[in-house]
Amino acid sequence: KGGIAVTASHNPIEWNGLKLFSDKGEFITPKQYEAFSRIASQSTLPLADFKRVGTLTYDTNAVDEHIKTVLNLKLIQPRKLRRLRFKVVIDTINGAGSIAGPMLLKKLGCDVIAINNIPDGRFRRGPEPIPKNLTQLKKKVKSEGADIGFALDPDADRLAIVSEEGRAVGEEHTLTLALQAVLSRMPGNVVVNMSTSRMCQRIVERFGCKLFRSKVGEANVVSMMRRKHAVAGGEGNGGVIVPLSHYGRDSLVAMALVLQHLADTGKRLSEVTKDYPNYVIIKDQAERTDDFDIKLQRLREKLTDVRISEVDGIKIDYPDSWVHIRKSNTEAIYRIISEAQTKKVAFDLIEYIKGLLK
Repeated sequence: KGGIAVTASHNPIEWNGLKLFSDKGEFITPKQYEAFSRIASQSTLPLADFKRVGTLTYDTNAVDEHIKTVLNLKLIQPRKLRRLRFKVVIDTINGAGSIAGPMLLKKLGCDVIAINNIPDGRFRRGPEPIPKNLTQLKKKVKSEGADIGFALDPDADRLAIVSEEGRAVGEEHTLTLALQAVLSRMPGNVVVNMSTSRMCQRIVERFGCKLFRSKVGEANVVSMMRRKHAVAGGEGNGGVIVPLSHYGRDSLVAMALVLQHLADTGKRLSEVTKDYPNYVIIKDQAERTDDFDIKLQRLREKLTDVRISEVDGIKIDYPDSWVHIRKSNTEAIYRIISEAQTKKVAFDLIEYIKGLLK
């Protein structure tokens, strides 16, 4: 009927997360979670006798089987990658990808230097693979003369990338690079969330395909991917979803696709990223007051001369920029994300919207 993953997610060592799965092997939807919560909050739960709750089995081959699935994807050419022998530094943050990440790279013929790869859950850096947390990886890539650096988050569903120059190129580029590897072999629909960079739009258009945007949240992306029969999708935080493997964000699939794209182009990562439009994305947040919904509606009424989407909070689209305002699902804050062609414009856009909300 379903499953539970016990996971660090991005929590420190004293906390665990529980991720609930449906019978499809996917994260449950918000609607399913509401139903689950109603059951869990009942004063009397329907319990089974301990002798009839089921059987316990162990699967010690899960990592091997998943790696085999990645290697067998028709999107990946392992022989070609093995000939190129990429030198890769991987930072698995002592998390769930500590064994699987380096193992996959070695199977792809890479010369692997692994750091923070003891799966004890003691994070050696900030858990999110954002540029400010990747100082050690950036230095290691430079000192080792590596072709690329990969940074995983604790539960290994997000991937960030460091170029051969020792520069963190930003999580948004992960999905962009992966999409090129997918669409060059298997054109089709793509789904990303409302807060994902316009770079994805440009890439999808290059291949004559269609891009659809869902509400933020992996379950929302996956639900729309199924409806639109998408060949790929994900979120701009470094999460890549390829249904040929499974309907979930996966850093192993993402690493293989990024290396495949480098092999296909014959370019170094710093050269590849220059092919993309020069967008700068800024992610901010602020305390959410009790009257936030009223303020958001007033903001909507003030902005009459721009294109607005209300699929998830409010997203305002300008010709060369956008800003997305939405309530956090887990904290008493609202998130505000903007993207523009310069950092100043993106920052000014956030400050402008914050001012209107006040």
